[in-house]
Amino acid sequence: MNNDFTERLKKAFDNASMAEVARRIDVPHATVRNYYQGRMPAPEVLIKIANQTHVSLNWLLTGTGPVFIGDARPASFDRFLNDRIGEVVDRMLTERGVYSVEDLGSIDEPPLFDVTSAVLEFGDPHRVMSEWFRHEGREYPEDFGVAFFRGWDGFSPDEKVDAVRDAKKVIDRTLRKK
Repeated sequence: MNNDFTERLKKAFDNASMAEVARRIDVPHATVRNYYQGRMPAPEVLIKIANQTHVSLNWLLTGTGPVFIGDARPASFDRFLNDRIGEVVDRMLTERGVYSVEDLGSIDEPPLFDVTSAVLEFGDPHRVMSEWFRHEGREYPEDFGVAFFRGWDGFSPDEKVDAVRDAKKVIDRTLRKK
């Protein structure tokens, strides 16, 4: 298994779900799962990945050289704004003699649902989904998610987590449309 390539693939897509990666490069979810299990994509798919993510094809294949083409990430106003705000805050803290800031977390957001722990604790995808919906104060629609969980017993723990997250995104999107 080619774990190095898999890690570079995840990094190229900013750790997006397999479903998101499949959508962006226009291949089936099962094909992306094969890539995450270490199978190398065909050359035309590698080119799609590089074009979609703006990573260097050389880096994607070998892990050497600059990650991004031109050694810079694609322009993003959000990223630019966040970077600029961070620079200003860092400069102001330094001017005031504050060199270390303790991350206190967020006070206005409920704790995130721990999908990995739920998968390990319950082992059943529908139970995990039900707990996740309950955590959000909603009821899990039992008739959804079946296709995502075919072959569940053969999935690795990471694949189970990915399958649950992918199913949740699709269900949320579907429920929003209703």
